[in-house]
Amino acid sequence: MIIAYFNLKHITYCRLIAYCHYDIMQQMINYDSERKTVFGPSDLKLEGSPSKCLFIFDDEIWEDLILTNQNLETFPVTNVFGRQFNTYRYIDVNGEKILLVYPTMGAAGAVCDMELLIASGINKIVAFGTCGRLDKNIAQNTIILPTAAYREEGTSYHYLPESDEIEIDSYAFKICNDIFNKNGFTTVSGKIWTTDAVYRETPGKVALMKSRGCVGVEMELSALLALAKYRNIKFTEFLIGDDAVDGNAVDPINRRNEDILKSAIEILNQI
Repeated sequence: MIIAYFNLKHITYCRLIAYCHYDIMQQMINYDSERKTVFGPSDLKLEGSPSKCLFIFDDEIWEDLILTNQNLETFPVTNVFGRQFNTYRYIDVNGEKILLVYPTMGAAGAVCDMELLIASGINKIVAFGTCGRLDKNIAQNTIILPTAAYREEGTSYHYLPESDEIEIDSYAFKICNDIFNKNGFTTVSGKIWTTDAVYRETPGKVALMKSRGCVGVEMELSALLALAKYRNIKFTEFLIGDDAVDGNAVDPINRRNEDILKSAIEILNQI
């Protein structure tokens, strides 16, 4: 009886601890509307005080068109912790400097990069990169125009209240659609699944996201949208369909990297 009483008491105690831990965790992961923080992003003091930026997640375009361009101004950037980012570059468009950035992969890192840029005066950002294709009838290299991002990452919940998805700005979407159509691109539109765990895209999750209207999967969009809305800056993103998550049913189309970059600059100047 004494042993039984001790076990019962011990189980009750463990349940109490587990409940308290769960309650604390719920408070930690719930959206906090308080805007005051312990510390914030530092000012990078960008030369020339640019206000526009291209967030280029695409390795092929960055390596082939940006790194090889000897005419671009370059400079290293160090944050408040002394960590040096990838060297930023400027491109001059009609006398105006546009910042070119190769951001950190993943929601948390990309948001940190974007926070620093916003604190430095950047108020218009167009992001682009590749995504996995969830529809086998979407050809590789198709331009995918997101309508919304499904939130399966953790960072966005620090910037916006809980919801299943975050919508793309409709005006920016129209500009993207108009420019890519004008420039002769094949495009599709639909929701994008943003996940933290690229190696945990299970068949069940793929089927679920497809049933919810997702046509692509990547790792940053929902978090960047949340930050842009929180900081009230102009932001949009387009994607280049790459790996086929669910197989291929059609042949790939040509990848027009120079035209993609030019289109991104057009979009940036119009949003």
